[in-house]
Amino acid sequence: MSLLKHKRSVDDLWPVRRKRVLVRIDFNLEINNGVIDKSKDQRIRAAIPTIRRITDQGGICILLSHMGRPTGHKFSVLKNDDAKRRRYLNIWKDEKGAGYTVYFSLLSGEIKKKILGWSSVATSAADLSEVQGTGKTDLFASLSNAEKKSLLKRFQNGDHSTTLFPHLRQYDGYHDELTLMPVATRLYELLNADPSRPPVDVHFAEDCMNANDMVASLLPGQVLLLENLRFYSDENSLIESERMIMAQHLAKYGDYFVSDAFGTSHRRNSATTVELPAIIGHGCCGYLLKKEIESYVDLLGDSPRPMLAIVGGAKVADKISLLEHILRKIDTLIIGGAMAYTFLKVAGYEIGNSFNESGQSFIDKYGGRRNIDELAQNFLIKAKACNVQVLLPVDHVCHTTCEATDSPLITETAHIPSGFMGLDIGPRTIELYRKCISQSKSVVWNGPMGVFEIPTYATGSFSIAKEMGDGTQEGLLSIIGGGASADAARMCGHASRVCHVSSGGAASLDLLEGKVLPGIDALDDLE
Repeated sequence: MSLLKHKRSVDDLWPVRRKRVLVRIDFNLEINNGVIDKSKDQRIRAAIPTIRRITDQGGICILLSHMGRPTGHKFSVLKNDDAKRRRYLNIWKDEKGAGYTVYFSLLSGEIKKKILGWSSVATSAADLSEVQGTGKTDLFASLSNAEKKSLLKRFQNGDHSTTLFPHLRQYDGYHDELTLMPVATRLYELLNADPSRPPVDVHFAEDCMNANDMVASLLPGQVLLLENLRFYSDENSLIESERMIMAQHLAKYGDYFVSDAFGTSHRRNSATTVELPAIIGHGCCGYLLKKEIESYVDLLGDSPRPMLAIVGGAKVADKISLLEHILRKIDTLIIGGAMAYTFLKVAGYEIGNSFNESGQSFIDKYGGRRNIDELAQNFLIKAKACNVQVLLPVDHVCHTTCEATDSPLITETAHIPSGFMGLDIGPRTIELYRKCISQSKSVVWNGPMGVFEIPTYATGSFSIAKEMGDGTQEGLLSIIGGGASADAARMCGHASRVCHVSSGGAASLDLLEGKVLPGIDALDDLE
């Protein structure tokens, strides 16, 4: 029985006309020098149906997204002083993302005076009180960036910096490469690509927490994209009260909340996926998230049997929870990728110089130490007890280094000779796995079979994608669980031929492990 439930969707919103709809999107994509590669704009394209549903009904669409991992401002500290917040934003940009002044502002008055005493304005600083709000931060802001950097480096190198202030962290600040402005440009192009449709205005708010006036001026059918949410650390703060303050502020922008960000739905510490719908009082899913939910409900519910899981990737430690959970659901398990070499080694095979975790251990979420060899051995025993057939590679594509070559070694058996490393599954393994897929009624794939980014070692992953695509045309229920396996399917042109390619690697993994996704759980159930 799946814990995942169907949710109300954007189609259930009414009335929409003149209503402001907050839509949490996942626009966390690659941007190089302010330019988005048009072959890698799938996340923007995927959001368009939900956006159009709102604008076509005369609604006002306000988009919220993060990008990258800046540490950001703490809005909960600055929220009561808009002038101070705007000044800090300008200082942040002037410092080209270094964040010196914001970091300085969070120190105690005593430490501020000490640092200023080392500076070129030491004489002026001597007259200032250690009490907060007496001008020390403004004086520090007047210094050159070079001097600010030197002073903070001197402070951080002191013994006291890690003992008296363990709660402080260096702020990364505003990053030009993490601004969402190029996304707004590309979104405008895509929304207006069809000349037969009415034009759509796309606006951009440079400060996601200071967009009140812009929100108030929006007209029905218009779109506003807010700047990177993570330029404020409250968005993904570990402190609930900080996330709540940010969510309460953003909630003032909208009447409805829609989530279309499956890729962030596994994050419990996210102001805009958990706290925001709670404050607004409801939440529904966009079309992208709806498709994700429907696909996984089908897979994790009463999916057609026999069911096959294909699990690849590098580390057993990263996938053991998934492997143990899906034993209850599946009939056959294919293991590929680097993690297969760990299983082969504990089964007694020679694996040469292949990456493996044999002999290693890790600390689990309960604080216990788990031995990888024991985990792998016990898992194979559990699989046999559950009548689940486990298939490991029977041959390999190898080389002495993880580099392209015109003449890789293809082994005749599951053993890998000394001095070589396995980098892809071999032709006999491909045929074995292909046959297994063709005999299945449901298939889920999470993790590549090899180093597919290098053409020499891409055949295994590409063959899996092709066979799943071929089977789908014959009625196979097929899901690719996001991440690298989704990238491999797109690279070989078969992603569009399967039932569903997930937009969230980590979120997909959590679902397959049987976990509840907070960002989905926060939305209204479909009654």
